[in-house]
Amino acid sequence: MRALTLSVALLAALTTSLAQSDDTKETVESASSSSSSDDESKEAWMRAPAGTVAVRSGEDALLTCVVLGARGKPVLWRRARDSSLLTAGGVRVTRDERVKVLHDDDEPLQGPGIRKGGDVWALVIKSVKSSDAGLYTCELNTEPPVRSFHRLTVISRGLTPPEAQNATDSYSANNPTLSTLALSHNYTDCCISANVSRGCLGFCSIQTILEGTGQDPETCQPDFPAIVKCMADGRNHVPCCVQEHVPDICQDVCRGEFTPVTDNIKTHYSCAAYMEKTLACIVEGIELLPSPPEDVEVEPLSEKQLNITWSPPLENTETVTEYIVNVTTLRSFDAHLIDPSESSMRNTSMKMSQPMTYKVPANKTFLVLNDLLPFTMYEISVTSYNIHGSSLPSYSIRSLTLTPGKMKTTAVASAPKLPDVRSCCLSAGINHYGCVDKLCDPTKTFEIGVTDLMICAPWAGVTFGCLANGMDHTPCCRARGLPEACLPLCSGNITNLDFNHFKCLRFMTGYTNCLLQGYGVLPGPPTRLHLTNIDTDFAVVHWAPPNALADTVQFYNLHYKALQLEEDYKTVERVQSPFILEDLESNTDYEIFVEAVNEHGLGEASPRLIFRTQSLALEDEEEVSNAYNVTACCEKVQVATVCMPLCSYDAKMSDLRTLAPLCAQEFHKLLRCGAGGRNHEACCARRGVPASCRGVCAGAPRGSVNSCVSYVGNIVQCFEEGTGILPGPPRELHAVVNHDKLFLDWAAPQDGANATSYVVHWQKVDNNSQPYYYNTLQLDNKMNVTQTMARLEGLDVNSTYHVFVVAANDFGTSLPSSMLLLNITEDTENKEVSGIPSPPHSLSVASHSATWLALSWQPPQFSQPDEKITYTLFFKSPTQLGTGNVTKITTTVPGHTLEKLSPNTQYVVWVTAHAVAGDSLPSETLLAWTDPAYPAFVEPPTINPVNLVVEGSSMTILCIAMGTPTPTISLYISGRLVRQEVTRHMVTVIHNVTRDMSQVSCYADNGYGTPMQASRRINISHVPTIQASGITMAAAGDSVILECRVEALPKPTVAFWRDPSGRTPVIDGPNYSIQLLSDPEESTKYTMRLIIKKITETDEGDYFCHAENAFGKTLRPVSVRLRTAPHHNVTECCTQMNVSSTCIDACSFHLDMDNIMDRPECMDDFEKLMKCAADGSDHRGCCASWGVPRNCLELCRGGPVSRTCALQHARRALACFRDAGAKLPGPPRNLKAHVAPTPHAVLLSWDAPLKNPQTVYLYRVFWRAYGAKVPEKLDTSETSVVLTGLQDDVRYECVVKAANDVGTSSLSQSIMFTTAGQETGAAAAPVGGSSTASAVGGAVACILVAAILLSAGLYYRHRKNLRLKAQGGVAFENPSYLREPNPDTVVNGTVPNGNTANGGNGVANSISNSTAWRQETLQNPSTAIPTAREVDPTLYEELKLGQDGAGFKRLK
Repeated sequence: MRALTLSVALLAALTTSLAQSDDTKETVESASSSSSSDDESKEAWMRAPAGTVAVRSGEDALLTCVVLGARGKPVLWRRARDSSLLTAGGVRVTRDERVKVLHDDDEPLQGPGIRKGGDVWALVIKSVKSSDAGLYTCELNTEPPVRSFHRLTVISRGLTPPEAQNATDSYSANNPTLSTLALSHNYTDCCISANVSRGCLGFCSIQTILEGTGQDPETCQPDFPAIVKCMADGRNHVPCCVQEHVPDICQDVCRGEFTPVTDNIKTHYSCAAYMEKTLACIVEGIELLPSPPEDVEVEPLSEKQLNITWSPPLENTETVTEYIVNVTTLRSFDAHLIDPSESSMRNTSMKMSQPMTYKVPANKTFLVLNDLLPFTMYEISVTSYNIHGSSLPSYSIRSLTLTPGKMKTTAVASAPKLPDVRSCCLSAGINHYGCVDKLCDPTKTFEIGVTDLMICAPWAGVTFGCLANGMDHTPCCRARGLPEACLPLCSGNITNLDFNHFKCLRFMTGYTNCLLQGYGVLPGPPTRLHLTNIDTDFAVVHWAPPNALADTVQFYNLHYKALQLEEDYKTVERVQSPFILEDLESNTDYEIFVEAVNEHGLGEASPRLIFRTQSLALEDEEEVSNAYNVTACCEKVQVATVCMPLCSYDAKMSDLRTLAPLCAQEFHKLLRCGAGGRNHEACCARRGVPASCRGVCAGAPRGSVNSCVSYVGNIVQCFEEGTGILPGPPRELHAVVNHDKLFLDWAAPQDGANATSYVVHWQKVDNNSQPYYYNTLQLDNKMNVTQTMARLEGLDVNSTYHVFVVAANDFGTSLPSSMLLLNITEDTENKEVSGIPSPPHSLSVASHSATWLALSWQPPQFSQPDEKITYTLFFKSPTQLGTGNVTKITTTVPGHTLEKLSPNTQYVVWVTAHAVAGDSLPSETLLAWTDPAYPAFVEPPTINPVNLVVEGSSMTILCIAMGTPTPTISLYISGRLVRQEVTRHMVTVIHNVTRDMSQVSCYADNGYGTPMQASRRINISHVPTIQASGITMAAAGDSVILECRVEALPKPTVAFWRDPSGRTPVIDGPNYSIQLLSDPEESTKYTMRLIIKKITETDEGDYFCHAENAFGKTLRPVSVRLRTAPHHNVTECCTQMNVSSTCIDACSFHLDMDNIMDRPECMDDFEKLMKCAADGSDHRGCCASWGVPRNCLELCRGGPVSRTCALQHARRALACFRDAGAKLPGPPRNLKAHVAPTPHAVLLSWDAPLKNPQTVYLYRVFWRAYGAKVPEKLDTSETSVVLTGLQDDVRYECVVKAANDVGTSSLSQSIMFTTAGQETGAAAAPVGGSSTASAVGGAVACILVAAILLSAGLYYRHRKNLRLKAQGGVAFENPSYLREPNPDTVVNGTVPNGNTANGGNGVANSISNSTAWRQETLQNPSTAIPTAREVDPTLYEELKLGQDGAGFKRLK
């Protein structure tokens, strides 16, 4: 069927298109017969669409495109707003299955220019929606493309009112429809004249509103009053809106009014559901209804008559059937009062009364009102009517009837004639027409311009003399402020004009008035100006006609201004006495004067009159003693103080948004007090509140109120309105039961004496009775009474009854304040029962888990609004027998969470309410189960951004855990607890990420089963950081290795540069080798190495290690220097050390390691060679920093080591010799002992070392008794020292070593001495004896074991040190940090691992061969000297401080 409809529509469209083509037939035929070689795009064309296609929502839309001369080119349909392609040829391209194209591909239709395949392409959109509205493009795929544009309008079905149901209804025959004329209702001109913002003019057209304005309504809120007024166009659309069931609160738009949305809660009401109906009514009314009458004027004729006139309306004038004149008496004054100090507040004989209406036929546009009160203020408006309805009333006019005995002057006498100035000028010989016309006409002198003065200057004396008419008008001109240079014009005595008179043009109006006044043709000043009935915002102004030419006065102009504001005068034109001066400010001084006007102009002004309006007394509203006070109610029920701003009918919406989370538990109290015990459901229904929210209107919602927030303004307006007109609830309900009779008694409402009757409801209760609190307060039986008592008889014995009472009046009813539950038995006699609150209801489980149940319920529906109510919650497990197992919990809010329950357990729950009147019955009983318990399960953390966490940025970590009860999720980063929360989903944002936050763990535990942890390691991308090796010393021809340690993610690209700008790179070649080595243990660390195979002078200088990745680049310098003045000759040292001749060529200025390794015969001389290369300096610190194990460190100061150490670490030792050999000091020389001047002492002296003597800042002296194990030490900065406390008969041995900032030297040559001085020839006996040898052997064994353990520990710590960068560890750029800052220290009284290396000279005298001197240590934790590196920071410090102290800033 739908396909048939579309075919018929297509045929009709095609027929229309062919009919429209008659006038272009020749053009089409010409185009059809043109040569095939012509440009196809020029032949093809499209017919213009017939107009906008308008369809209702849900119907099918058909857009027709006629394409002539397509020549097989495909036709495309597009949606214009987003250029999306819908169809191409006959194929649907869009995914929207509602779209299709209709095209006849079989046989061509008959017609000129129509080719085979058809020229009609129809776009079909099935079941259109509002989003389909807009512009569509039919396009032929040519170059350039040929297009036609088609507009589709979708009309919402809500805009069409229902079908007529009453044939007699004035609207039934004219249902609102959206005709083309109505859709074109464009009131933009009205909006522009009303100063509507340019950006909001889109709301000034009905069609634009329906299609979408593209404007934000919020920004146009200030302009909506003017827009809505223009939209209504003066028509009264309220009857249509009423018929369409638009609530009265939403009918302001139907009247052309708009209620601005403010912070007041009453302005936040919802009318969105009725907006389409309202627009439909306005669209209909624009076509059918007349506009208001125009030019309404009111003229007082006498003390009892007013004459009202108007013009017919501009719109639908011919349909007007009658006019209705509305007359309202506002205020009547005492006519004899003329004292301005009298106030109408004390002399008002009549206040505002009901308006009177007068019908006037359509052929009349005037009305004379008779039998009015004298000197009384009336307000008049006029309304147009036709058969469809009415306009809005015209603007209102206020007018006063005249004082008794006074009549309006109906005839105005003619004013005296003006002198014939024109004849005067002509007789004086002026022949210039322009000069005669302007300068010789006193009524046109104010039009004189500069050009006129210049042209007419020759006749100035004549023209101005004729204008003066023989009189001197100078006093008047001077009084009106004309300057002195212009006064000759006023007297007529002027001989010539010059440029000084041009400034007089500004005063020509005053000059003209002086001329007319001098001629005696203007009226004099009004007399007896005075005021009566001065009020706060208006005053009645009186005056008498002028003494001169009073009969010529046509009207008066009144001028007034407020003195405090220093503003210009405001003018009210064309007024008569008396006049009501309105819109004044209270307690303000005003100045007024009046001018009379006749046919010639303005007369003199009356004297100025100053008066003060009455002070606006801030009178409090009359508070009736029994009026309802919502604030007092909230205080009685103890609403939280923070929520008290919401306890007002004028509460602010901003307060509601702010306090809603805090006051959620207080809303039931606020609603009860807001309703005030009154039933506002009828008002809410009238104002559009849906049925699901009307329980709120009674202060007892039956469910959640969240869905009713949009109607809060509607509800609050009903609350405020109802508490003024509806009766309050009865109080103190009591009953006396006597057999089958029931006597009821109650007290009248306290807050309002407007209860005219009472309704008693009662019902017998059995097992099938529906609970009363689900009903609409209607029980089976009711009885109306006017007294506060009632009697019920004939009740069934042995039955139970529910009873409650409500107050009623003409506007509605109250709510019950309490209920009675009565058992009627035969033996009951005079039993008194008091009313109690109804039980709480709607008990339910809001949420639940394995160990808790969150319960909620609704407060009692029957209770006093200001009654404080508490609740008792009862619960138990059915498995627990006996009443003693019931747990009670008291609360003041209608909700509670039961905690510490057992998993997978059923509980029985009920609740009762408590008030002053008594306890309610229990609520319904609820059976609720807790959830079973499931152990916690946690997923691996989800980290965003994925695989791209950048150092210094932020990352978001999501931990998801399952389990019942809800588990506690803990987030750990690199082992440190960061956050902990009881939840199933925890999102944490970590700011300022550092590279050590690579391990992220989520831990979950809910107390059941085994806790679970899931971890994820992340790579934190960061800019490369470089640690460079500093300065390397080398000799010409040496092989040099320059290294930089790089840490980066992702992997960097590296290069060595010779300049910091990177313009001179080091290229891998014969003499250079560049390597990038990855750390096998840590993937983000690399070693970039530059090997210079044989260094020359050109290779000396600075190199720059460059590393770069996607996040940045880093540059660090590393340097190599050639030794220019070596301190010793290795060849000379080798000769002295008796190195074999076959190996002597390995000794040059520096040892040639390659020469040694290639010749096995040189390994016997290896110790001698290393001794010479060490040059008397201690390089152990350098070697340790580069990973040489402790048991091989002796190699680094020329000492004996194992062959394994020699083979593995000799190259590193030689590199240290080259790097720091030139900086370390040599050993002290010429150590000697001398007799000291004091007993038991000796003086030691020595010479500074030959190598770097100027850098030495400390010497350390070791001495001990010969054969002793424990040496003593002493530090000094001098080259001599006195040892005290010695024994005279004991021989001592002694050594010295030097130290500077870089490191220490080797030990000097040892000497033997006594207190008598140095021994020169005596040889010390070796430490002998088996016991001594055993002791020494044991000590050596212990030392060896300790050395092994220390070596392992040192190696581990060394590897760790290399990984520490900016975390308190050793900086790679300063490897000397690991070296001893001071000479070696004593451990347990010994100098461990020492060496008496004194060059190759041997020992000059025989000394002890004890190994005690060889027991020095590189590092000693027990010494007072600072350790080799800082203590590692704790994990907490690393997390808190992070790299460079950044850390987790959010945790500080």
